[in-house]
Amino acid sequence: MNKHLNSLCLTGMLFVLPVCPATIARAQLPQSADTNVNQTNLLKDELYFGLTKPGGETVSESEWQEFVKAVITPRFREGLTVLDGSGQFLNSSGMLIRENSKIVILIYDSSPDKNRAINEIIETYKRTFQQESVLRATSEVKVSF
Repeated sequence: MNKHLNSLCLTGMLFVLPVCPATIARAQLPQSADTNVNQTNLLKDELYFGLTKPGGETVSESEWQEFVKAVITPRFREGLTVLDGSGQFLNSSGMLIRENSKIVILIYDSSPDKNRAINEIIETYKRTFQQESVLRATSEVKVSF
């Protein structure tokens, strides 16, 4: 009898719960995510610059600062962010390389000029510091100031 009473109570709850939607928790995005009228769609590029030169030497902090000053800043005067990183990758020979890096974050209006500027930064770094590659990750972002 007790077993049947439990089953009856459980069955009754299944019919009652859909009638009481206020008791069900729902995940929601913060209201500001949809209602911020100051948001703008821009592009975001993350550039990953390895600091190890062929032969084992590294790009010094003063060399890096000079590169930022002479090559990156003139092309992105409106702003940029530089972070220190530590990572690894497989080089073209299949060898695992671990090295420190600099990560440059650029947020900008999409244009052929900005795309060309980023390609120039990458090619100049590769040529100047004998690098195999510079990783570029591009995404669309919504920003507000």
